[in-house]
Amino acid sequence: MNPDNQVYAPNVHLFAFHVWDTLSSGSNSPANSQQTALPPTSNSRINPDRLWEQCNEILQNKLNIDAKFNQTNLLYNRTTQPPGTRVNLIIEAAVNNLDFLPLAKQIKHDNQQISLTGFAQPLRISDSYALGLNLRVPEKQADRTNTPNVDLSIFREFNPDNCLLKKSVNSYFGQTLLLTAWLTEPQKAAAEEDSQYIKKLGQDCLKSFITGEDLPEFYRQGELFGSPILEYGNPNYPDEFGHILIWFFDSQTTSDIWDIYYPDFLDLCLYRHKVICAYQESRAYYSEIRKEYEKIALDIDNTFQYLQGDAAQKQQLKGAGLKEEELEHLRRKTIEMPPRAVKYTRLLIDLEIRQNTIAINAKNYQKKLNQISLDIKSKTVYNDRDTKNYSDLSFLKLFSQETCPRFSEQIKFDLGYFKHGTDLLDKAMEAIRGVVAIEEAYRDAELQATIQIVGSALGFVGIVASVAPYLIKQDPPDRKFYFPLSNIEIPSFMIVLLISLGAGFGVWIAVWAIGQLKKILPKIKQRLPFR
Repeated sequence: MNPDNQVYAPNVHLFAFHVWDTLSSGSNSPANSQQTALPPTSNSRINPDRLWEQCNEILQNKLNIDAKFNQTNLLYNRTTQPPGTRVNLIIEAAVNNLDFLPLAKQIKHDNQQISLTGFAQPLRISDSYALGLNLRVPEKQADRTNTPNVDLSIFREFNPDNCLLKKSVNSYFGQTLLLTAWLTEPQKAAAEEDSQYIKKLGQDCLKSFITGEDLPEFYRQGELFGSPILEYGNPNYPDEFGHILIWFFDSQTTSDIWDIYYPDFLDLCLYRHKVICAYQESRAYYSEIRKEYEKIALDIDNTFQYLQGDAAQKQQLKGAGLKEEELEHLRRKTIEMPPRAVKYTRLLIDLEIRQNTIAINAKNYQKKLNQISLDIKSKTVYNDRDTKNYSDLSFLKLFSQETCPRFSEQIKFDLGYFKHGTDLLDKAMEAIRGVVAIEEAYRDAELQATIQIVGSALGFVGIVASVAPYLIKQDPPDRKFYFPLSNIEIPSFMIVLLISLGAGFGVWIAVWAIGQLKKILPKIKQRLPFR
């Protein structure tokens, strides 16, 4: 066993977060964190208890630990869960009055008999479920002496078949994996001499922890509570490994602070993953809105290009100059566009919800950091031990001070751009309704004029029919009328009918001619050299 590859008291912490209240969390996407962006159009139901079920799968079938969540030790039923924004769901009476499910396992590794211990703690934090799962080589043995150093390859025992990775746990909001270990004295000396030593050591830990050739992307290195820490996984582009931290303790103070602020660290991880999840969902909504925007723009362009097909001919026509099929096409658009506008607006609202989610959780994240920093500063017991600045949380602050504002700014830009689509739809619907109204008003006027002409003609026919008998001389009474070139007598009623129809037709022609004259007079005036 190479002493350079040995560490003291290695730990693995899993912080996984899942949906408890889908309405409060604003989530309408499937709980499938294997996807890079969650599709907003899915209506798949989310199983809130999936996190506990998956934890049981990992404990019993992967880690071979005889422990699991069940109805006797976990508050599954919502109605029996106590109120509050942070609730421990463990039934303490069922686990020896502990606030977690204890874990224990014996393994033989590298010719060493090693006892592994740990815990699984189920929580409800606001509208989310949270799981804190820990597996470790304890610092002390039963006789209170230090446990022996172990080889880095022991991390493989904590993650058989990559069971703790994001793809296996598959929680809705995501997860953070934290690997911790104490540096040995030779390792501390090597880290002081070589600035890249900690990074190399972290890479060796990852190779032991993750089965396979692919490893997560290195993101950055810094210090937390006075000890070196490595971060893997870019929050802008989450990958299949999720968020992984490797933290090497080099002082007792780091360990003491960690023990106290473990619950706060879990809260920070929850806020962080809610922000990232909301941003990833916003990218899915962005794609959906962009497609809808392009369809709307294309449909509007095609509609008006269709209407402008024969512009020269339309200029010679009254009203909107539409053919019957064109008018019917526009009427269909006035029916089709409002539902599309509603859908588009809802997509924008969903995008705004993600923007608000980011703002709320970024604020909570920064507020929690400030509380931790102030609390550590107020405890002189830490600050008097050495010259390290244990209250410096700049490693964690980067997320709230740089990443969150960048996410918010991107969504703000997207909303500003795509809100023009709403204006475009409104103006298009207004224009189409206007064209339809003009055409229908013109056609109504034409119909009204026709009715007036026909009415006038029929009225005149009635009048003529009434007076015609008096226009035909009855003296001498034996006077008769015959069809030309024949001896066929024309009945008097037929003479009256012919006179009436002729008079009606004449009136119709006269009224029609007056209407046409009114239409062409403006054109004649426009062509005159003077007016």
